[in-house]
Amino acid sequence: MTDRLYYRNSALLTFEAEIVDTGAFENRFYTVLDRSAFYPTSGGQLFDTGTLNEIAVIDVIESEDKEVLHITEVPVGKEGDTVTGKVDKQRRLKNRQVHTAQHILSQAFIKVCGAETVSVHLGEEYATIELNAADISDDNLLKTEKLANKVVEDNLPVDIIFADDELLKYLPIRKIPEREGELRVIKIGDFECSACGGTHCNRTAEVGFIKIVGTEKIRGHVQIKFLAGNLALMDYMNRFMVTNRLSKAFTCHVNDLPDKIEKLTQDYKTAQKKITQLQKELLPARAELLAGEAKMAGKVKACCRIISDLDNNAVNFLTALVADKIKGLALFMTGEWLFLAVADKTPFDAGELMKQLALQMQLKGGGSRKAAQAGGIEPDKFEEYKDFILKLVNE
Repeated sequence: MTDRLYYRNSALLTFEAEIVDTGAFENRFYTVLDRSAFYPTSGGQLFDTGTLNEIAVIDVIESEDKEVLHITEVPVGKEGDTVTGKVDKQRRLKNRQVHTAQHILSQAFIKVCGAETVSVHLGEEYATIELNAADISDDNLLKTEKLANKVVEDNLPVDIIFADDELLKYLPIRKIPEREGELRVIKIGDFECSACGGTHCNRTAEVGFIKIVGTEKIRGHVQIKFLAGNLALMDYMNRFMVTNRLSKAFTCHVNDLPDKIEKLTQDYKTAQKKITQLQKELLPARAELLAGEAKMAGKVKACCRIISDLDNNAVNFLTALVADKIKGLALFMTGEWLFLAVADKTPFDAGELMKQLALQMQLKGGGSRKAAQAGGIEPDKFEEYKDFILKLVNE
């Protein structure tokens, strides 16, 4: 079985090994070595990448019999060959930072909230911790984050301990796995201690810093989304650029942005209400003009137009006004929406007509007998939509 070099040294990036097995794997190739520093996806942590004899390792997986399979696009060599392995430095560093941060956060949530971790996922862009709690208050999130970063600041040692059953009795392990035999334990000073097979920093300061960036509900639990190390740094730099640009645009300090944006949002909503009201006041006159353009289309008088200067609510209202005035059918389009209305005394059902159009044109639409609408339309197909509706009412 492969000697997993990262078990004892997570900082090891270059090594030599002998090929002990090879084969095909899903249109690619696998290589098994007698020893390897490559980490395979497991325990919520992503695999390492790098090279074997300068051939790219694109995936690393653990087989059913616990062998480490290095996946490549081309064969690396044959059994007995010696290879030089190189683990990608930046990806390994990211994984070490995030995994160590997860251990720190999991213990911090226990100390602050009494909430234990039930699952973790250390993804490409962010990591998550699922807690056995229905919710965590904003105040406790802040306290937990501060405690976690205090552990980073204290630069505690991150020790790897191989413990048998006797030694386990003396270790404050957070959760003992349901397995027998020797366990690999990660101990972070006197703060955290848990069984783990992943790669970690040598000291907590290497984590950089830890930032909780969101929460959501999952399976009745709260899931914590967080960043650490370089991922957290890049996120901070991006957020700084955004807030700096906004503060310059609004000529205010970054701390005043929430109040400034809230006021602008309220002003916009107020202006929109005024515009909508003014539009409605002018709609009867607009409806008179459009009604004068209506023409007979077979058995029904119809007015079909593209309206580009009104919002959706106004166009919807206008469609009904015009249909009633001409005692027929009105079909108006604005943006990516199509509105259809029919007068009370017509024998047509607007909702049914729109459903048939939606089915034929692969749209989403429907409505009542008098009025209907469809979204996701293609503006350049208005004539096609119009011809289809008029054909239906004249059958």
